[in-house]
Amino acid sequence: MATTLIAEIHQAQTRLPFLSRAERGALIMRILRELKTLRREVLGNVPADRCVWIDRLIASVSSTISEIVTMQDAEFNRVLNEFEKLMATLHNISRPEKPSRTVH
Repeated sequence: MATTLIAEIHQAQTRLPFLSRAERGALIMRILRELKTLRREVLGNVPADRCVWIDRLIASVSSTISEIVTMQDAEFNRVLNEFEKLMATLHNISRPEKPSRTVH
């Protein structure tokens, strides 16, 4: 799911000057839904005091969607870059690592 979202972010970045406010808003809402899903599914068993950062991020994004959507292209692009990095990181920690095989 996160890899699809990362692809959507890349696509939005290439089309940034042509994105409508509605398209920007839909992308931010999609990012927000993914953050909530990752919080619940990946970090659900982590003590709440260790997840304050993501809870604050979710609350901040939720309350400022209209401001994010109306940002200048360069600012909006920076926001997308940061969300892309965060999604990639959360996606990587959400996948259990496969033990490496030792060849004898």
